[in-house]
Amino acid sequence: MKSLVLYACILIIAFQPSSSIELKKIKNIIETTVNDVEACQAENNVTDADVYGLEDMGSDLPTQPENEERTRKMGCWIACALKRQNLMDEDSNINEPQIHVRINLEYGDFPDQAIVHRIGSKCMKEVRDITQECEKSFSLLVCAAKAVMEERKYLLNH
Repeated sequence: MKSLVLYACILIIAFQPSSSIELKKIKNIIETTVNDVEACQAENNVTDADVYGLEDMGSDLPTQPENEERTRKMGCWIACALKRQNLMDEDSNINEPQIHVRINLEYGDFPDQAIVHRIGSKCMKEVRDITQECEKSFSLLVCAAKAVMEERKYLLNH
């Protein structure tokens, strides 16, 4: 959870849009996102100990039988936040165009914005046929985490 708040702060600092209207818009998105994530964390009874790290998601830890409930809770937490942000509907369909709008808003000034769009498209396609919202949301997160780790490895080796 602390990493999410840190992420939000970094985004505020990193994005220095040319107009104060754009800065207010981004700050509002970040504040709303943080509020929704925190509310969904409480709603789904997710503790900081339940949250998998990036490396954990790249391993088989979430698929181990003893972690089934932890994985389900985390997936439901993500689904709740996606719904509150209008990025997933009640039928567990991901609002793909809206995801790309959010990427544009949050990563508009980053030169690697195309990479974020590519990862988003790949992962949304990968989970499209999963019908259970908690499973779909967790799978989306795992896909993105693995893609980020792969991208990191690529950048470090080139």
